Amino acid sequence: MEYNYKGIKPESIELLCLNRFNDSKPFYEEHKEELKQGITVPLRQMVLDMSDVLFDIDDKMYLDPVRVHSRIHRDTRGNRSKIKYRENMWVFFRRYKKEYPCAPFYYFEFYPNSYGYGLVFWTWKASDFRLVHQMIVEQPKRFRKALKACEDAGFTFEARDFYKKEVYPDAPKDLKPYLLAKNFSFTYNSFDMSRIASSTIIDEMKLAFDIARPMYEFMIEAHEKMMLEGLIKPEE
Repeated sequence: MEYNYKGIKPESIELLCLNRFNDSKPFYEEHKEELKQGITVPLRQMVLDMSDVLFDIDDKMYLDPVRVHSRIHRDTRGNRSKIKYRENMWVFFRRYKKEYPCAPFYYFEFYPNSYGYGLVFWTWKASDFRLVHQMIVEQPKRFRKALKACEDAGFTFEARDFYKKEVYPDAPKDLKPYLLAKNFSFTYNSFDMSRIASSTIIDEMKLAFDIARPMYEFMIEAHEKMMLEGLIKPEE
């Protein structure tokens, strides 16, 4: 299949790193078009190429290729780090964040020497995530199938924060790590940068995201319940 995405090349990543190292507006302006063509345009092409499988997974996905990826120029307002430019970039594949705050999302990201992608769900208030735990307890068989799907997709489970005290002490042992987690990340990471230098990465992510669909469906159902109960509200 012919894709728009032709790859993010090593020389473009090297220039992105040099731009961050120089942290200079004159340097950025001098190389702005190179950075756009080597980094920004491929990320937008990636969104276009991924859109068919993502819309099939969720027809409410917001996939404007101009608005769903990070910017090379950082917004340093209120940030301790005043470095103006990034050397890591990402794309979030999700519902429109103002209408659906904290909705679960697929993502792609790369650093100078690695890349990754996966499926993430977190809420501003850890207490809101209790609804996910309730669904796990109520539908353990479904959740285990979703976990198996993530495993088949090559994803590894991670969480930024865990509760110290068990809320469901009688829950099955295999489910306890998830019932203690305050957020979910199912991720794949690699140091083989040749994979993102060609359209190989598109087929790789399409397959993984589709295989992990049962977990996304579990997460988005939980998020919809949160919104229905007023735990999460659209931004005005």
